[in-house]
Amino acid sequence: RIAERMQQSVQTAAHVTIFTEADATELVALRTRLKEDGITVSYNDLMVYIVARALHDHPALNATQVGDEIHYLEPIHIAVAVDTERGLLAPVIRDADKKGLAQIAQEFAEKAQAAKEGRSQPDDLVGGTFTITNLGMYEIDGFTPIINPPQCAILGVGRILDKPVVRDDAVVVRKMMVLSLSFDHRLIDGAPAARFLQQVKRLVERPHLLLA
Repeated sequence: RIAERMQQSVQTAAHVTIFTEADATELVALRTRLKEDGITVSYNDLMVYIVARALHDHPALNATQVGDEIHYLEPIHIAVAVDTERGLLAPVIRDADKKGLAQIAQEFAEKAQAAKEGRSQPDDLVGGTFTITNLGMYEIDGFTPIINPPQCAILGVGRILDKPVVRDDAVVVRKMMVLSLSFDHRLIDGAPAARFLQQVKRLVERPHLLLA
């Protein structure tokens, strides 16, 4: 079934992938401070939280094609790819834009563990409106993820790596990450897709804006 869906995606969607590099230094610092206060969250949890807020402001990415029509979806259900012995599964965090970070972290931990142990319920794996896939733990920087049909787009997350960058005319070391957005050009044009990725990048770089 996984192979069939991937083949369907490649053969039917007009795939385009765009890339950006984000300074994740503040995101790493936020995760560290949360851990010091006894709140354990993963980078996947943080990305779900960020992407849900970005989708709320850019609903064109939270869409699907039905016949000859584009349907913009009100619920934001984010699927997160999980590597299991049975293959790639994507547990879904429903109404992610309405949940706090701690709630997302607890729910994803439970669903990811169930997926790895083969205990997922059917409802856990269906209904996603957008997907996040993270290969950073495998030392991958950037990649071109395949859209999970019938969704409009998928976000690829690369590893966080110390890199020399220029800030205020000085070379400093920052924690950088590559974000790659694959989208179906039949449903959305490049400019609105780029604006969505730009907002994700902005929230990664300035996570305090999530409180605004």
